[in-house]
Amino acid sequence: RATAIHHSHSDIIIEMTAADEDANDDVGKDDNAAEMKSNNNYDYDSDDTDDDSTLIDAPPLDDAPEDATPPDELLLRAMTHKEDGNAHFKSGDYSSATRSYRRGTNALKKLNSGNTGDDQVKSLLVALQTNLSMVCYKQSKHRMSRDVATKALEIDAANVKALYRRAVAHRALGDADAARDDLRAAFREDPNNVPVKKELASIKKIVEDRKAKEKARMSRAFSKGGGSLLYSDKEEAEKRKEREAKEKERKEKEALEGRKREWEDECVKRMAGDPPEEAISFEEWDKQRRETEEQAEKARKKVKKAAEELKREERRRSREDRKDAKDDSDDDELTEQELAMLRGYKKTSDGRTTSYFNREQTEEEKKLLGCIKPKRLEEGATASSPSSIAASISSSGGPSVWNASGTTWEEKDTTDWCKRALEKELLDTTSAYYSDSGKTESNDGTTYVASVKKVTGPEGDASVAIAGGKKRYIYDFHADVEYEIRDVEGGGDVVASGKLMLPEVHSANTSAAACGNEEELEVRISAWKEGPDGNGAHVARDCVECRKILVHDVRKSVLRFVEKFNANF
Repeated sequence: RATAIHHSHSDIIIEMTAADEDANDDVGKDDNAAEMKSNNNYDYDSDDTDDDSTLIDAPPLDDAPEDATPPDELLLRAMTHKEDGNAHFKSGDYSSATRSYRRGTNALKKLNSGNTGDDQVKSLLVALQTNLSMVCYKQSKHRMSRDVATKALEIDAANVKALYRRAVAHRALGDADAARDDLRAAFREDPNNVPVKKELASIKKIVEDRKAKEKARMSRAFSKGGGSLLYSDKEEAEKRKEREAKEKERKEKEALEGRKREWEDECVKRMAGDPPEEAISFEEWDKQRRETEEQAEKARKKVKKAAEELKREERRRSREDRKDAKDDSDDDELTEQELAMLRGYKKTSDGRTTSYFNREQTEEEKKLLGCIKPKRLEEGATASSPSSIAASISSSGGPSVWNASGTTWEEKDTTDWCKRALEKELLDTTSAYYSDSGKTESNDGTTYVASVKKVTGPEGDASVAIAGGKKRYIYDFHADVEYEIRDVEGGGDVVASGKLMLPEVHSANTSAAACGNEEELEVRISAWKEGPDGNGAHVARDCVECRKILVHDVRKSVLRFVEKFNANF
């Protein structure tokens, strides 16, 4: 038994032996049984491995295909990565399996540009992506599992396996309605698929139970003995305040414990030094820490104020330059003598030069016509006109008038707005670091300030989609950030400069970063453009620490961009 894989651009034939195919089919069997038992998610695929998935838009890895690589070699490479991923999945190494599947997708990316690849390439891509969706689900990355399955459906919208994978992820995210929609679509494609039917029955029961609870709650709310809705809202508000107070107390306690651990480490470092130093109390150490933070905050405000003053001065000079340019343009205006020499032109009552045949309206005619100045759509359009519908989309960011319920897929391109917003947040990033390594009797220490000077990019695209009554914020950008580190006490001289790279800014890693997994939002640090080594060893160490703070603040700036994106649309 053998399966032949042919590529439309090559005469090479790749053979899969029966043993290879059997190994590929057995990858996910044990794991699928465990999944169905614990989550009531039923696996249905018996003719392909249950672990093929990869993001089509995944960033290139070390072995990304070159432009000159022949198509048959790319197919061989993708098949090899898929088999490696299957082996890793069998052994329980999900991280390595994810990496292999992503590399397999990267190998096939250029063969399916714009979804124009042949059936063989598309089939292998869908298999890789549905496998990665399974691996992400096993790692409890349900959002990413859903997004990967969506990528597979962009290639083959009727793929039962991809629909099933996305439905499982929707259910884990608590979106039973979206899971039901996907399962219904899968059932229409394959009505005899038993696992899909079982999962659909389970989802239907969840939806029916939820509706029954909502109906009972509303019945109690509006019945004579059911209590007041206002009182219920008040109770909920009090409970929410109590939860917020407990959460605040918990965070303060964790912060205190973290500071105590830092104090203990500092004491150990002091006593282990050469010569050893006496340990200090926690109160004294905490006081010094607060003073350092206050000094850094003052330095940050000082730098921000100086930057604002510089911007104001630049704007003032720009206005003066424009004024001078306008004054110089007076020479371009025609004199009365020059106008008299031109045949067929005349001047209107307001001083404009126009054609001789242009008739000027009288004051009476202007009163009869009224104001014909163009108006904004929301001012002049009615609620039922097409222009008012377009205005409602652009102004509110919500669904159109014809799609008020939000059940129909509707997508709005927000790329330009997102590029400007992300660039502004990155340019406003400023970090300060106070160091007492060079402290003397006449010098209280040094404050270093790192600020972003230039942003290359961002490149990518973004949109807001509405489907199933919910909004989905979709974006994928990459950008480079150039920065400088200055010595504030040293006259503001630049002591170091370099570049940071943001290879991926998308909904998956920013969501993880917002939940505390900051490292998920990757920031690559390039070599120093202007190194601090020539200013002394302690300056080099201080610049490295200042750069670490800048990396942290750049991540914060990206998260602020995401918050503004969600708030504006």
